[in-house]
Amino acid sequence: MECQLKLGLNRGKVVSLPDQLTEIQGTQYGDIFPTAYLHGSTTAITGKDYTRTEDGKILVTKEGLPVISPAKGNLIGNREPDFLLGLSSTMSYKQLTLSFLVDSRKGGDVVNLTSRSLFSSGMNKRLETYRNREVVFDGVVLQDDGSYLPNTKPVIFDQQTMNNYFTSVSSNFIEDGSYIRLSYVTLGYDFTPYIAKSSVIKDLKLTFTGRNLFLLTKYSGSDPQINVSPTSGGSGGAGIDNFSVPNTRSFNFNVNITF
Repeated sequence: MECQLKLGLNRGKVVSLPDQLTEIQGTQYGDIFPTAYLHGSTTAITGKDYTRTEDGKILVTKEGLPVISPAKGNLIGNREPDFLLGLSSTMSYKQLTLSFLVDSRKGGDVVNLTSRSLFSSGMNKRLETYRNREVVFDGVVLQDDGSYLPNTKPVIFDQQTMNNYFTSVSSNFIEDGSYIRLSYVTLGYDFTPYIAKSSVIKDLKLTFTGRNLFLLTKYSGSDPQINVSPTSGGSGGAGIDNFSVPNTRSFNFNVNITF
């Protein structure tokens, strides 16, 4: 039995930019940009966000509606994972061989633009829960004395509220891209010892491989390991889910014969 455990991580930081720039933007997706952000990550995400208190809580009006920041280039995410982990093993018993690979990622944001588009078109499944019902935005309300109290004012999540205060804010579609995946399992059997010496067949091996068999993730889209454009420049298209084709599941059966 052979087993390997591999751990990998990258850390990229922009230490300086010319001409008082704060970011170098990649391909635009609405108001969202994959960017290299000054004093931040080379795989950052910028876009629209709510106005927040110093400790990150969303500021809500006394009418129960969140306040949207007028700035468009808010730092709202980082596509760089905390680390990548892979476990592979090969086991053999007589003529039977079994090998597999489990890979995982901890952290790394994904922009779910697919979900945003489905909300805008009224086809997101979550609308079955929230459409035209009362919701309370999670945030705080500024009081006359300068203090904050939790928001308790309900509002109706209708088309206008959704468009103006939810889908228009990019940070609502930043999700954790952590996952555990069973990348492949290969089962093989060597029939060579059972072949007569007088046979024209000298070697016979059968293998069956299944790929992308299992995925465990909290990401609400199809696959957190997504890349909108593998050939895109700048900070790349990794972590951008814009109706991209996810990793597919496949099965292969191979016969290896030597005469």
